[in-house]
This record gives sequence, structure tokens and C-alpha cells, in this order.
Amino acid sequence: IGCGEPSVLRSREMGKSKGSGGLGLTALMKLGQQTMDTLKEGSEQSVLVDFDNEWTKVRSQLEHIDNLGKNVELPQDMELKIKKIKSDMEKMITFVRKAYGLSDDNRRKWSWTTYVPVAKPAIQTLGPAACVYLSMGQYLLVYIVVSVLIIMVLLKLQKDLVVDFLKAWKGENDAKTYKHIKKLREHYETLREFATFQNQLRRARTFDVRSILEDNKAARVFWTRHFGANKHSVKTPRMIEALLHVNNQTHMVGKQMIELVYNTIANIIDKNNDGVVSPIELLDFLKYFGPVHKCVTRIKESLIYEDNGSPKRYPWFTWRSKDRQELESLMKQYGVDGDFVVRCSSRGEGRFAITFIRNGNIKSVLAYYTSDHSPQGPFSITDGKGGMLHYKNLALLVSDWRKVLKQAFMDPETLVYFSISGKPFEVQASLFMQRSRKYARTLLGEMFDPRPDETKFPRGKFWKSDTGHTSENPIFLDRDSSAFNVILNWYRYDGKLYVPGNISKELMAEEMTFFKLPFRPEYKEVSGVQSITNFVETKTK
Repeated sequence: IGCGEPSVLRSREMGKSKGSGGLGLTALMKLGQQTMDTLKEGSEQSVLVDFDNEWTKVRSQLEHIDNLGKNVELPQDMELKIKKIKSDMEKMITFVRKAYGLSDDNRRKWSWTTYVPVAKPAIQTLGPAACVYLSMGQYLLVYIVVSVLIIMVLLKLQKDLVVDFLKAWKGENDAKTYKHIKKLREHYETLREFATFQNQLRRARTFDVRSILEDNKAARVFWTRHFGANKHSVKTPRMIEALLHVNNQTHMVGKQMIELVYNTIANIIDKNNDGVVSPIELLDFLKYFGPVHKCVTRIKESLIYEDNGSPKRYPWFTWRSKDRQELESLMKQYGVDGDFVVRCSSRGEGRFAITFIRNGNIKSVLAYYTSDHSPQGPFSITDGKGGMLHYKNLALLVSDWRKVLKQAFMDPETLVYFSISGKPFEVQASLFMQRSRKYARTLLGEMFDPRPDETKFPRGKFWKSDTGHTSENPIFLDRDSSAFNVILNWYRYDGKLYVPGNISKELMAEEMTFFKLPFRPEYKEVSGVQSITNFVETKTK
């Protein structure tokens, strides 16, 4: 259960990253200011005035949020939005400079966009009269031939000039600029709403961070020493790096172990899954795995084990927020005797709830975390006789109760990410778990089989691997994406096969063979060629 593993987010600074392929925030704003100052000089075009107004509003919001980011870690989704806004603005200013005749050295150059709007009313007024006057003379045919020749020569030698003239005549540049103005307004509203929300939070956080951590001296010293008393939130990777340093765990060997420890701590400490950690989230984390100078060791001892030299996470622990009633409902629907799961209990700090199925009944017991006060170990559980049993970590506790806690219960609501020849798919694991009980021999049924093997861990490879748990690390299959939809629908609709007309039966036969679906094709000979007419379901032993 709870096998979703969001990849660790790397810290970035807004608009200051080198090699990002675009201008930094300061350089972009300076270029925009120079452009608009030059273009508006001596110009009465309302479109440029409107563009400058909206550009200025967005610029002020970006600068304001940039200042906010010095004290508050910006959420990842907001950083991505800001990056997109900056990219849009860079494209906009590049277009405006080219469309309205601005050279690289910020000088106005000759452009149809400047003169056509001025001359267009006169041409529209005098043009028809000139045509009528010329048509009355005996040289009309000569005028037409000469005009056509001039147009053909211009198209041949100065095609770009003619195209620019036509664009200026139609007002295409102005129309596109107005679209950019509309987009700037949308960006402004997005930035304004976020800045307003952050200002409200800042006013609400008038207290010193040390007041939140007042009851935990070690956590208070850790936070202020590494991040400062005025820092209200810290990016998850930065928090984990600081914890590793305090726990003297920066020497960990092996990429797998480092990534596993990072992801495990991130999933537990970042409860909101927003990419940042608050002092309250740190306190909550330490209630179960503290103190601060031993928390990484506790995580490694309790939740990570070695399997043939390869580090793995115990699958029975969940960090997802599930109350007892919701969890028991899922276990009743999908679980079997001996299934169990361990989670942080909401009934009190430092308590772990162990929910399991025994003789068809779902039961829960509490395990307690008592910090370092007990010489036998910080984790304890009642022995059923009024006494307590103590353990050094959760893994030893679970191991000692293997007669009851036989195999980990796999969360059917775990999201699974596929990449089928580059096309992304996202489904719940329950889609395959339902069928794997009955059709365990299908490829996906085997991959997601939650039943325990001889080691008491799930048989399915998905539960033992990090692959498929995040969109950044999906399960890649070099298969046909259209046919994969048919495969998924077979699981969705209780084994019923629906093959649309745009997918050939020969292709579908290949895909069903690969995914081990229990079907065989029926062939019919037409004009000496064997073709598939239908699929017949085969019995599965």
C-alpha cells in the first residue's frame, strides 16, 4: 500500500538558472522596457500603449513574487507557471520587436507596420477614384499590364516586402499583438492571485518560526541553524539534505540507496505533496521517527532492507492519509487472510496503527514510539497479557509477529504510470488486481499480483520496483498504444473484448499474445489469404 513515489524535486531559482535556454528575469524585463520606450516614442498606436500597460503590470507582479521567493519557497507548480509565463513574455517581446520595426540596437527601422495604417485611409478613399479616372483613358490595357508586371517583379525579388505589406494592410500584427495582450492579462491574474495568497499567509505568519518548534529544542536548533528563523517553508530536497547531514548519512554508498532514502523520507515528511516542508510537517515527522539526529537511521532500519545486495523498501508501510474506516473497506474488498498494513495513526503522536486480516476479520492494534527512553528499543506493542514488548525498529516488530502479519496488503488505489511507445497512460492498480486473482497468468496480472511469494512479499514486480510509481519514471512498453486501450478495457469490463474497427485484427492478435490474454484467433480463407474473423476466449487453468 502507498507505493506512489513522487520523484525528489530539485531546487530552482526563478529566472536565474543559467543554461535554461532563455533570458533571466532581470534581462527580460530590461529588454521589454527598452523595447516599449523606443516603440512608443512618437507613436500613437493604441495597441502598443495597451501592450505596454499589460506588460508593466505582469512585470511588477513577477518582481514582487521574486522578492517573496527570498523568504518563502515557491511551490513547484507555481515555479513551472512562472517559467511558462517568462517564456511566453520572451516570445511576445521578440514578436513585437520584429513586427513593429525595431533593430537589435533598439533603433526604429523602416517598416510597413508604421506607415500603412497612416496611408490606408487615403488609399481607400483615392484608390477607387484613380481607377475610374484611368479606365476612361485609351491606355487602360497598358496600365493593367504594367501593374501586373510590377507586382510579379516585387513577388520575385521582394516577396517578404509584399508579404509584410499585406500583413500590415490586414492588421495581422495588431491582431496578434491584441492576442498577446489578452494572454498577458491572464498571466497577470494568475500572478496576482498567487501573490495575494502569499501576502495573506505572510501576515498570518507574523510569529517567529522558533515559536512553533518551542517544545522540541533539537528541531528548533536544527531549523534555525540550517534555514533561519524567518523561513516558513523549505523545499523537500533541501530539507532531506539537511537531515542527512545532521544524521551523518551523507556518505551513503550506491545510487539506489540514496534515491530510496530520499524518496522514502520525501513521501513521509511532505504530507501535502506540494514539494515543500513546513515546521509543522517536520514536527509531525519527528513524532514518529525522531529525534532529529537519528531520524534517517530510524527510517533505514524500519522501512528499508537489503535483497541480494539491492536496497528495497518494505511494502507494508503506507504514508498515505487513510482513516481506519476507508482502509478496512479496501481490505474487505481486496484483501485475504494474513494481509496487513502499518501506518501512522491519527489517534495520537508517536503511534502506529497495524491493521490486519485474521480468520476473515479485520483488526487493528497500536504500536507505540517512545523515543529513546526504553533501553530495549523505542518501538513497543502490547503482548496481550497486560505487558509490553519492545523492539529496536518497526521491521523487527513486524518480523516477530509473522504468524499473524503474513503478507503486505497492496493498495488498490495506487496510481500506475505507463508509457506505451511514448504515449502516457495513468490507471489505478485495482484494475489489474481484480483480474489477477482470476487471471493471474496475464502479463499485467503477473506484474501486479499482490499475493505473497515464499519470502512473504508480493509476487508482482511492480510492488518491488520504483518503476511505474511516478509520471517521471513510467513503465515503458514498446507496443501499440491504440491496442493498449483495448487491453485496458478487457480488464475494465470483466474480460469482455471490444476491438474497434480502426485496429486490425492481426495487430490485435499480436498484442493479445504479448499481454497473455486468454484468447485465440479464428481464421478464414478469403481469396487464398488467411484472415482473422474473430477471437475466441480460452479456458484458464
